[in-house]
Amino acid sequence: MLVRLKHLLANGALSVVSFLVTYLVCEVLFFRVMLPSMSYNIRPHLPDRADFFMQNSKSHYVPRDYIGLLGDSYAAGVGDWLLAGGGLAERPYHSANVIHDVLSRDVASFGRVNIGSAQAMVQRVTRILDDDYCYLFPAIEPPRRFVVYFYEGNDIDDNQGLLLHDIKPHGGELGPQIDVFLRDHYAKPAPWACHGQFGEMLWRMARYAVKYSWRPPAVIDLPITVNTVVIAGATRMAGEFQAPPVLMTGAELDAGVEVFARSLAWLRGRFPDAPVSVVYIPAPPTVYRHASDEVTVKEVFTSSDPGGPTFKYGIAVPTTAIYARSQLTCEKIRAATVGAGAGFIDARPALRRAAAKAFVHGPRDWNHPNELGYRTLGTLVAQKIDQRAPDACDDRWEE
Repeated sequence: MLVRLKHLLANGALSVVSFLVTYLVCEVLFFRVMLPSMSYNIRPHLPDRADFFMQNSKSHYVPRDYIGLLGDSYAAGVGDWLLAGGGLAERPYHSANVIHDVLSRDVASFGRVNIGSAQAMVQRVTRILDDDYCYLFPAIEPPRRFVVYFYEGNDIDDNQGLLLHDIKPHGGELGPQIDVFLRDHYAKPAPWACHGQFGEMLWRMARYAVKYSWRPPAVIDLPITVNTVVIAGATRMAGEFQAPPVLMTGAELDAGVEVFARSLAWLRGRFPDAPVSVVYIPAPPTVYRHASDEVTVKEVFTSSDPGGPTFKYGIAVPTTAIYARSQLTCEKIRAATVGAGAGFIDARPALRRAAAKAFVHGPRDWNHPNELGYRTLGTLVAQKIDQRAPDACDDRWEE
């Protein structure tokens, strides 16, 4: 019996060692040898650090003297320009490509969908740049400067959700509690993150195959048009927009701004020699002249009231309330940005000028820019990235 048990243990140990050696060899071969020559369209399956190298807004596999673009889906390039190219990431599809072309500098996006300020400026940066012990990838130099996209459509809500579900502040000053959470949770790379990269990729591929391989190709229908806007003197139909944080109380808005401010302070402290510019990106209904006094919007909203709403769709909001809440949010984000010693760019005037002549969103995705929208945004950033004086929050409309 004892001899048999020893054989079982020896065979089990041999199997484990063989598996680990095979895994280590496979991850080295894939990430160090194969990845640099693979198609960009593998990106949806790649973990964070591997995806960093597979971008077409830079001239080198490992970016040099580059601009780090931080933010959510706007920084990731989601929208109709990507859809129009069939989702092929080899083609230009967002503002990073425009900035790269205008400035002839590498631009590397850290952006990811559905994240707020803390994830964009702390967690993503840490996962990609502070995993330098990982031998699977070339070393990455820090960006020469950062551009942070703040999107008024849902960043405040994402920050509010982080407070309610993760930070869970108690009585006392909010800022120090946010600092502790960022330091202890988001600013520390996982010790086994390096060797989890290959397994994470295999898991993503397997999940995708199980979920989508048996389904017929998706048919993308144009969304129902519910809003009327004035473009080039004519009334045009648009879809349901995502609004600025019109449903939030003043206290909830201030708390969301505080998460942004503390995350920006962490970024400035972590990279003191890298200038930072914050770009204020308006929600879609903010940039259009509307043909009616109300706008039908959807707002992703996390209330601090436990019994309060989480999501609201199809709500009619006065047009004046859209513009007023956008201006208020812009002023608060600008104050936090200037207070942290960072540059500030208000993208609303440029997008409004473009939207007076043509749609800068849609027609399939009304909550992200199309090609004209991203070209307008990227050109603006390239023009203003080195400006010394921060923009004012300019709510005027050009006649």
